Amino acid sequence: MMRMVLIGIWACVVTLGSTFGASYWKSHRGAPGEAAQHAEKLEVKKVKPITVPIISEGTLKGYISAEFAYVVEASNKGGHGGGGAPVDADSYVMDEAFRRLYADNNLDFRRIEKYDLNSLTKELTKSINQRLGGELVRETLVKSFAFVPKDDIPH
Repeated sequence: MMRMVLIGIWACVVTLGSTFGASYWKSHRGAPGEAAQHAEKLEVKKVKPITVPIISEGTLKGYISAEFAYVVEASNKGGHGGGGAPVDADSYVMDEAFRRLYADNNLDFRRIEKYDLNSLTKELTKSINQRLGGELVRETLVKSFAFVPKDDIPH
């Protein structure tokens, strides 16, 4: 009987000791490293879908339907221009995407699955940041990208 009481007391002491040790260790850990202190909160902002006409050999072949998003620091809320006033980065993303897709001679609508989306998003990010005057947009993301032939559109 005495043995059972001692085992019970021992189990309680071990449990209390490990709980105390874990809470002490968690509260007295060293200061977080500089990388953890510099961790930024990023925000993904979605823009409205765009529809880009594809014209080849002087005729309308169809449309590219694309939807993009971009990543910014949560504190920027769309970015700031040189004067500190908020800038509507959505409009810049949509405009740059439309211009790139409309003027891209490498875009083969017959083989849309082979289109280099990585190159497109990197170019978009670079040109958007140039127009905004700073490194506000961290990354441009593709949410959807499809070619719709003219014949598939109901009149």
